Amino acid sequence: MLYEFRDLIDPRMLPGRRKELMYYLVGFTDAEGCFSVSLKKQEGTRFGWVLDPVFHVTQHKSNRIVLEIFRRTLMCGRIIEKHGQPDTLVYIVDNRRQLAEKVIPFFRRHRLILKHRDFERFAEIVEALEEKKHATAEGFRELVQKAFEMNMAGKQRRHTLEEILSDIASVASSGSSEAIRRTPREGVSNAEKGRRYGPPGKGA
Repeated sequence: MLYEFRDLIDPRMLPGRRKELMYYLVGFTDAEGCFSVSLKKQEGTRFGWVLDPVFHVTQHKSNRIVLEIFRRTLMCGRIIEKHGQPDTLVYIVDNRRQLAEKVIPFFRRHRLILKHRDFERFAEIVEALEEKKHATAEGFRELVQKAFEMNMAGKQRRHTLEEILSDIASVASSGSSEAIRRTPREGVSNAEKGRRYGPPGKGA
């Protein structure tokens, strides 16, 4: 039995083996999770936009247990109240290093089905950001295009791909000063991060 979760739930209610629990979390992610890369317009950055990768799972507050199991299993992230929806909780991982070192390896070991394509694009973007491939105009454009391949091919975004690429080209040609997005600090308050990601996935 998985006694490490006994403070949350009777271990007899959980799968008998850890491997089975891992695939339960994978199935839960296929149904309720989201891998998103928001594009946010931000003056003073090198290309006028920032790429903001986030993994999140949303549940009613009565189901907090499963979000706690995600947090303990992945050993990262936090649980916050969804902005404007006090009965809804969100498990969020938005720290880029934690995404690269914890979240992505987990879902490579335990493969998704429905969200596999979005996950692969997400992983490519996070790893490229870690490798500083967004520091050139060409590299940044490639990552933006990959972001638009995710989540219904960008149909829910407020700006079109053409608008963003045109803006990037304009800013790059004007020689805007460099201010590439840094990984979120762990010291930032949950309230502040809740405002940034409530509701999650909103951006360009």
